[in-house]
Amino acid sequence: MKKAAVIVPVVSLEDEPYLILTRRSRKLKSHPGQISFPGGIRENGEELLETALREMEEEIGVSRDNVLFVHSLKMTETLMSRIEVHPFLALLNKREFVLNRNEVEVIIFVKLSLFQQTKEEVILLPSGEETIRYRFPGLVVWGATARIIAGSIDEILKKLSESGYINII
Repeated sequence: MKKAAVIVPVVSLEDEPYLILTRRSRKLKSHPGQISFPGGIRENGEELLETALREMEEEIGVSRDNVLFVHSLKMTETLMSRIEVHPFLALLNKREFVLNRNEVEVIIFVKLSLFQQTKEEVILLPSGEETIRYRFPGLVVWGATARIIAGSIDEILKKLSESGYINII
């Protein structure tokens, strides 16, 4: 089974944690136009954290030097392409981004608290498998990205609070 890694980037805006999501380019062959975290397939046996950091730099132009801390989160699997996705929480200390327009159309900042306040919805795929989605005005986060968030929200808040960089109320 192929393995991929993603960064679950968080920045503090006005003392509140925000998740950074991307809208994948509609030109991509895999998951075009979908909302995701920066990430991709592991190359040449590299460590999964290395994959996630490399992809973050390639897709949104954030250097690993701008990461205050990283924490491994629970793995999930994409249901359509059957890829193991290994997420890593990363708190960023700068809000400077350079988008690779071949891979990313736009970055989206979503208050972490919105995911706590919004109940995920179960959706049935054509294959008969179930996944989840979050619906916000003008934004739907579904599939592996939504499952990473739902399965890790408490741990993300705990790690951010323990970090001392963000006050979680």
